[in-house]
Amino acid sequence: MHTEKRPLNPDDILNFTCVGDPRLSPDGSKLAYVKQFFDHETHESKTNIFLIDFAGGTTKQLTNSGKDSSPRWSPSGDRIAFISSRSGRNQLWIIDVSGGEAWHLPTKEAVQGEPVWSPERTRIFFTANTFSKPAEWVPYPGSPEGDRQRAEDQARRILEPEESKSGGKNKQNDSGKKRNEVKVITRLRYRIDGIGYFGDLRRQVFYVDVPRDPPAEKEPGAVQVTHGDFDHSAPSPSPNGKWIAVSAYRSGDADYETRNEIWVFNVETQEAHLLYDAPGPVYGLKWSPDGDMIAFYGHDNACNVSTRQDLHVAHVDACLESISKGGKSDPLDSGKVQNLTGSMDLHAGGLIGSDISYRGGSTLHWEGQTLYFAVTDHGAPYVYSAAQTHNHWNLERICGSQDKAISAFSVSGSKIVLNISTPQEPENLFLVEVKGGKQATACKQLTFENTILISNVELGAWEKFNYKAQDGQELDGWLVYPAGAEPSQVKTHPGEYNFPLVVPVHGGPHGAYGSAFMFHAQLFAGRGYAVAYFNPRGSTSYGQEFMACIDGRWGGKDYGDVMSGVDTVVSQGFIDKSNMFIHGWSYGGYMTTWVVTQTGRFKAACAGAPVTDMYAGYGTSDILWADEHEFGGKPWENPETLMRSSPLSYVASVTTPILLLHGENDLRCPVLHTEEFYTALRRLGKAAVMVRYPGEFHGLKKPVHRIDRHKRLLAWFEHYRSQQ
Repeated sequence: MHTEKRPLNPDDILNFTCVGDPRLSPDGSKLAYVKQFFDHETHESKTNIFLIDFAGGTTKQLTNSGKDSSPRWSPSGDRIAFISSRSGRNQLWIIDVSGGEAWHLPTKEAVQGEPVWSPERTRIFFTANTFSKPAEWVPYPGSPEGDRQRAEDQARRILEPEESKSGGKNKQNDSGKKRNEVKVITRLRYRIDGIGYFGDLRRQVFYVDVPRDPPAEKEPGAVQVTHGDFDHSAPSPSPNGKWIAVSAYRSGDADYETRNEIWVFNVETQEAHLLYDAPGPVYGLKWSPDGDMIAFYGHDNACNVSTRQDLHVAHVDACLESISKGGKSDPLDSGKVQNLTGSMDLHAGGLIGSDISYRGGSTLHWEGQTLYFAVTDHGAPYVYSAAQTHNHWNLERICGSQDKAISAFSVSGSKIVLNISTPQEPENLFLVEVKGGKQATACKQLTFENTILISNVELGAWEKFNYKAQDGQELDGWLVYPAGAEPSQVKTHPGEYNFPLVVPVHGGPHGAYGSAFMFHAQLFAGRGYAVAYFNPRGSTSYGQEFMACIDGRWGGKDYGDVMSGVDTVVSQGFIDKSNMFIHGWSYGGYMTTWVVTQTGRFKAACAGAPVTDMYAGYGTSDILWADEHEFGGKPWENPETLMRSSPLSYVASVTTPILLLHGENDLRCPVLHTEEFYTALRRLGKAAVMVRYPGEFHGLKKPVHRIDRHKRLLAWFEHYRSQQ
C-alpha cells in the first residue's frame, strides 16, 4: 500500500535522533559513540553512549542515564571514561566494555571539556574552573572591606550551583543574610556566550587517579596541575606520562591578546615551562606517540581573527631533554615548528555539519607516526594524512567529496569512522578502510538513524553549482528544488515552473555551507519553495584572500556575491521573481538586514540575532577583538567606517517586511542590535515584528524555541507569499 509522503514540519526537530563524537578503540575492533534524542514530554535533550563490536556485528547501549557524553577509551581498550551529569553536575565516570555498571570518579570540581587518559591508564586529566587568586588579591585597589569575600562567595555559587541552592536559602548566605549579588568587573573579558558571567574564575588542569577496581566509596579528590591567574586548556599528556602540554597565555594579560602559548607542566612537581611562544592562537594539542612532536592547529594572526587556520607540528624532544636534565631551555624558535598546510591555502581543522547534528570530538589524530586531520576545500570537508619521510611531510587526501559533508571522524589502524550527511540524508556513521595512504573501501554504513522518518517525508532534490560575481570571482552555491520537482524536467522546461525562492545566509562571516543535510532548507522545499544558498567572500575553505577581503568592509563584496547568486538562479527561468525571501542568523542576520536596506527585491525577510549598529554595539559582545578587526576599528578612531557598514544607517530605505528574532541573553550579538533596528523601523512606520526568546544565548538551544523559530519563519513567508 502506497503511503503519501508529507513535508518536514517544525515539530520534527523532536523526532530526529543524532549520532556523534565517534571514538574507535585503540585496536580498531570497536566503536563508541553518542546518541542524542529528545524527550517528547519534557523536550529535554537526552544523550547515551553506544558501542559497536565490528567482529560480532553487534550494537549495544552502554549507558542509559540520558546525561552521558564524551566517551574516551583507555589506552588498553578495556574501559571507557565519560562525562555524566547524572549526579547533578558534570563528573567523571568509568565503564568496563565487557559489562557491568558504570562507576563514579568523584571530584569537587565540575568537569569541563573531555576526559584525557594518561598513557599508563592510571590517571585521567580534565579541566575545571577554579578561584585561583593569591592570598593578597583584592578585586581592585580601593575596593571596600569584605569585597574579596563577596568575590569568593560568588565564585562558589557559580562552581557549586546545586549546593548553593540547598537548604532553602535561596538568595541568602549561610548566616541567613541576603547575598550580595553585585557583579564587580575588572577584566576586559568577563563573560562568554552560552555560559554567561564567569566572575573571577580561571580554567585549570587537574587529574584524578583511576583505581584498578571500582571502589566501594571514594572521597572526592583531584590533583591540580596548573596554577596561577591564567586559563589553561587542551591538556595533552606526553607518552611517558611525565609532562602535560596545555594551551595558555601566561606571559601577559590574555584579555588583551588574540594569541596563546604552548606550556608544559611537570605532572608531579607542577613546574611550568614555556615551550612555544606562538604568534597566534593554538588549538587541539596532540602529542605524537614517540613523544618527539606536538601537533596543533593555529595561525600567525596575519589577518587577526580572519586568518586561515593551518596544521603545525612542534619538535619538542631536544627542548624537553634539556629541561629534564635540569637545564633551562629557551622556547622553540620558528625552525622547530613546521606549518604542514601553509602551501595549501585552505582551512585546516574545520569540518561541515548539518543543522540537525550532535557535535563533539577532535579533528586531529595520531595513528603511529602518521597524522590524520581535517581540511575544508571549496565547501567540502576532507580527511587528510600527513606522514613524515626524513624531514619532509607527505600530505594525502584520504576521503571526502563535494557531494557529502563530514562533521566528525575517528581513526584507528586502517579504519576511519566518519559522520556523514548529504542534503537529502541526515547524519549517520560510516566506516572506510585505508590502505597505502588511500581510501581502500567504499563507505559502509554503521548507524541507520532517522530512516523511518525520512522515508515518510518528501525531500527536495539538490545540486551544487558554480557562478561568477560581478568582478569575475568564482563562487559556489547550492540549490534545493521543491519537493517532488525533477531537476532535469525543470531545466528542460523552465517556463512551466514558477517557484518561490528562499535564500538562507550562513553565519560567521567565517563559516561555510557545504553538501550537508539542512533541516530548514527542506522545511521550505516541502512547501513548494526552491532554496538557494551561497558561500560569499568571507567564507572559509577558499583561501586567505577570499576569507579576509571583507574585513572592515561588510556589505560590499559579500553582499554582491549573495545577489549575484540570486541572479544566477533567477536566470534559469523557473523562479518567481515576485516571491523571493531571505533569512539568516548572526552574520546571516546582519546580511539580511543589510540586504533589505539596499534592495527591495525580496518579498519578506527574517533576521535572527543580527548585528545592525557596529558603533553602538562596541564592547557589548564577548568577542571584542573579532568585532574590532572585522567591523573596521574602534568607534573613537573610525566612526565613519563603522557607521558606513551598519544597516541601521540605511534603515529609512527599507521597504521589505522583516521579522526580527533574538535570544534575550545573547552575548555574541546582543539584543540591542535588534531593539535599535526594530524601533527605527516602527518609528518610520514600516512593517516589522520583534520576537524575543527568554533565557537564550546566541544560538537557540531549547527545542520549544527552535520549533517556534521555524514556525514563525514559515508563517511569515507564507503570509507574504500569498499577497499579490
